[in-house]
Amino acid sequence: MIYSRALSFSFFALCISLGAVLSASPVALGATACLNVSCATSCSPDSPVEISTLVPATEFPPEANTPIAFLDPNDGRGRRLIATQQGAILVWDGPSQTILPTFFLDLRDDVGGPVLAGGERGLLAMVLEPNYAQNGRFYVFYTRSGGDVVIERYERSAGDPDLGNPASATPILIIEHSSASNHNGGWLAFGPDDFLYISTGDGGGGCDSNAGASGDGQRSDTLAGKMLRIDVLGTDPLGTPPDDCSVASGPYTIPTSNPFAGVEPACDEVWTLGLRNPFRFSFDRDTGDLWVADVGQNKWEEINLLRASAAAPANFGWACREGCETAGNDESSCSTAGCPVDTGTSCEFPRASGFSDPVLCHYNGGWRSIIGGYRYRGDAVPSIDGDYMYSDAYCGQIWKTTTLDPANPAAIDAECWASGFSGAFGFSEDHQGEIYVVVGGASRIDCIHNGNGCPWATTASNIFKNGFEPEQAAAPQRDVFHGLLRFPLFRTRNR
Repeated sequence: MIYSRALSFSFFALCISLGAVLSASPVALGATACLNVSCATSCSPDSPVEISTLVPATEFPPEANTPIAFLDPNDGRGRRLIATQQGAILVWDGPSQTILPTFFLDLRDDVGGPVLAGGERGLLAMVLEPNYAQNGRFYVFYTRSGGDVVIERYERSAGDPDLGNPASATPILIIEHSSASNHNGGWLAFGPDDFLYISTGDGGGGCDSNAGASGDGQRSDTLAGKMLRIDVLGTDPLGTPPDDCSVASGPYTIPTSNPFAGVEPACDEVWTLGLRNPFRFSFDRDTGDLWVADVGQNKWEEINLLRASAAAPANFGWACREGCETAGNDESSCSTAGCPVDTGTSCEFPRASGFSDPVLCHYNGGWRSIIGGYRYRGDAVPSIDGDYMYSDAYCGQIWKTTTLDPANPAAIDAECWASGFSGAFGFSEDHQGEIYVVVGGASRIDCIHNGNGCPWATTASNIFKNGFEPEQAAAPQRDVFHGLLRFPLFRTRNR
C-alpha cells in the first residue's frame, strides 16, 4: 500500500521544481512573468486560421456525451476513437461524419463495467500502443468503485476493428486513492523512448493535506502527485520487476534509467515529483520535450517544461511551492512544513532551492483548471508552426505561445488566441500533427484549420490530405490525445 511506506525519502536530494511568478524583474538565473488576463477578454486567431466543429454534440449518445480523448488509430480506415468520462469508448467515422451506434467498448458501471464516474472521477485517459494498427492494444486510466486509480490494458477484437474485447482486460497498475474523490490526475502517453508515462494527482483534499514536504507530492515513496514511467512493451531488456508501491501490479517492468530504480524506500516507477493534479501532458513529437499542465490551488495555474535532455528526477515543487512563490502564499495558505526556505517570487531556471519553475503560469482568479495542449507540428496551419497551445476548462480561452525557445525558458511567452471555449477539456494530436480541441463541457470536438474547414470533414479532396485513403501506409502512432471531463473535475478553490 503506497501510504504505509516510510517517510525517510519525503524530500529526495535530487530535485528541480516548479513555480510561477509575481514579478517581472530580472534575476541572475532568469525570470518570467505570470499572466493575469480577464477571462472576459475576447480573442480569435488571425485569418485565415479558424476553429470549427468536427464532431457535434448531436452525434453523442446521452449516456456517453462527455468526451475526454480523441484518438487516431492510424490504420488507414478513416476512423477515430472517442473515450468518454462515463466509461464508453465510441467510434467516429470520418467520411460519413457520424458516431457508430455500437460502442467500441463499454466500461460504464451501470452496465456492469469497472468505471466509477462522476465529479472528478471516471474514465480519465486512454492511449494506443505505438504499434496499435498491427496489435490492437490500448490502455485506459480510470477510477473504480472505492476510488482507486486503475491503469488497464485492453485489446481490439480479432474479428472487428471497430470493437474492443472486454475479456482482454489486464490490470497494469492500481493506485490506492480512497481518501478523497478529487485529484486523481491524470493522463497516459508513450514517450519517444516507448515507455508509458502516467500522471497522477496528489491524493486529494486541499494543500496536499497540509503536509508540506511530507505530503504525497514531495514523498518519493508514494505514486501520488507524480509522473510515473514504466515499460509495458519490453523496450528495456534489463528492466526490473516493480516494487510494492501499488495495490496491484501487472505485466510491466521498471526501466533501468528510472531515477529511483532499486532505491528503497522510494517507488521505482517515479519519474518526476512535486505535482498537484497534472491532468494533461504531452511530448513534443519533434524534440521529445515534455510539457505538463498542473492545476493549482487557489492562486496559480502552471505549464511546466521538462526538456528531453534534462536529468531525472525533476521536482515541480508542490506542495512546498505554488507557482514561483511559496505555497503558503496569501491566497492558498498551504503548510510548507519541512520545505526548504525559498521565499523568492520570480521564476528561476534552475531555482536555487532545486525546484523546477513553470515556463508559463496564470493567476487562478479566472483560471481554475489549466489544460495542457500540444506544440503544433502539423503542416496544414503553417502560421502556428512550433507554437504550444493550452487552455483552461473554466476560463474558456485558448492561449498560444508567441515566443518559444526551450533552451531559454525565461523568455517563453504567450497570449490569448481564441475565446469562447468554456469546457475545453483537452487537445488531441493526430498522426500528422494536426490539432483538435476536446470540448467535453459542450459535448463536441473541434478542429484547428487554415480556413478551409476541418480536414477530411468537408470535401473529398480534404480526405486525402489527412491520410484517410486506404492505400496510405500507416506509420506508428506515437502521440496521445488530450481531453477532459465536466467542470467539477477541475475545481481548485479550497480543494
